[in-house]
Amino acid sequence: MKRIYLIIFVLLLSQAGIFAGRIKRGVRISYSVTEAQIAFADSVFDYLMTPFLSEKVRNSVSHAKLLLYRSIQGTKKNTTHWDWNFINQHENMFCHSDSAIQDESTRIITKWGTFLMNGMDLVDSTAADATTHWINYYAVTASTQVHDYDYDGLFIDSASHLLKQSMLDTGQSLPWDYDPLKWRLSRYASLELIKAYQRDKIVIFNGLHNGAGADSSLAVTDGGMWEDFAYDPDNGDYKGAGKWKKAIDCMQANRDHSQLVLVVKKPGLIDDIQARIFTVASYLLIENENTVLTLSDYTYDTTLQYYPEFNIDLGEPTDDFVQTADTLFTREFTNGKVIVNPLPTSAKTFTLTKDYRKIIPVGGGFVDASGAWEGHLTYQKVEQGNVSVPPVSALILKDTTATPIGKDQFGEINFRLFQNYPNPFNPTTTIRYSVGIQRPAPQRVQLTVYNILGQRVAMLIDKQQKPGEYSVTFDGSRLPSGVYFYTLQIGKLNFTKKMILIR
Repeated sequence: MKRIYLIIFVLLLSQAGIFAGRIKRGVRISYSVTEAQIAFADSVFDYLMTPFLSEKVRNSVSHAKLLLYRSIQGTKKNTTHWDWNFINQHENMFCHSDSAIQDESTRIITKWGTFLMNGMDLVDSTAADATTHWINYYAVTASTQVHDYDYDGLFIDSASHLLKQSMLDTGQSLPWDYDPLKWRLSRYASLELIKAYQRDKIVIFNGLHNGAGADSSLAVTDGGMWEDFAYDPDNGDYKGAGKWKKAIDCMQANRDHSQLVLVVKKPGLIDDIQARIFTVASYLLIENENTVLTLSDYTYDTTLQYYPEFNIDLGEPTDDFVQTADTLFTREFTNGKVIVNPLPTSAKTFTLTKDYRKIIPVGGGFVDASGAWEGHLTYQKVEQGNVSVPPVSALILKDTTATPIGKDQFGEINFRLFQNYPNPFNPTTTIRYSVGIQRPAPQRVQLTVYNILGQRVAMLIDKQQKPGEYSVTFDGSRLPSGVYFYTLQIGKLNFTKKMILIR
């Protein structure tokens, strides 16, 4: 009997992975994030970026890759990231105006209220005064911080290949010695130097969107981020089909050898379902194991956000995307397809050769201080024949024969069991799960803990529950150290995960 239990658990564990979403997810966590939100982010995101150093955060993050956020181009003085007494002693670290007075009153300020740091200021790393130059100082300090706190890598913000007048504050002008080509070449050298200090870590830069120069930066780092994809983060305006295609082509060309992040920062995104589907479908056109998606309603850019679209799983792509003669972009998957219309004014028609279910998200957005959020996926039947795809929109379609996440004989709405946190734990841990719509009537939700022998040691939940996200604390203080399994059962659905108690 014990052996049978073990076989069953192995089978359940192997099936649990089938229901995991394929979209790789990234997010930035701010200083205001709570412990519960960090635990939530670690359980559902693949990449976390944060500007603060914390052993507590490091110890709380075990699933996601944790990257340290640091700016190379615009840096605020009121941070503790750098030794400002040291920086102030070495004026060559800054881009100055050509004023005879060289102090803070003449330093160039960006529109973000940061000092414009001199990206061209680097020397041979073996030079006696190497760390008195900005890039050398940045490389050494950032590397030390990443290694001391054992973060997984470094995210370099504002690593642009070009410096633009629009980046500067009103009344400011470009540095007197600014030269576009020299600035661009200095970026490659800077990134290469920074990566040299972190060969055992991930180094990703922001600035993938600056044309052909991105290829040179990708050659000396591990990856890049295309920020503000498709929409203007200030006013939410669509940037046009040309810029959209440029992003898609860049990420398609580099995805097999670099880790790439596609970021949408759009005001009002939480309520703009069309923009969300358009964004996710665009990501799915170029999705592979190296591409990451970030969604953010930029009206609330400091909040932790999660969207049910992250749970979409169409299976494996069967080929790369194709562009139709009518300027639609499509990609086939084993369990569905995506159709994207990036044109800003023209609706397009596509002919389906079979029936599908169109995926429509409901809810999503804020993750509250307790780590809870509301959202799920719904499905609408789309019959074969001609379908219209409006301007700047998309269809994400699932095969009618494919098994959606958590589908049973009645429903097909998002049921999930998350990895417990912390894991390993002593003596308590939190288990999160989501309950979708249950048809034809609500069924009993059971969350049970078993030991390695298949013996039940705790029944944590045994009742009917409405659709939504839930969490429960498991106390193992009366149990011996070892491996345990927790199972979520809803009707005919079963999800199981493993956890480890260390006393």
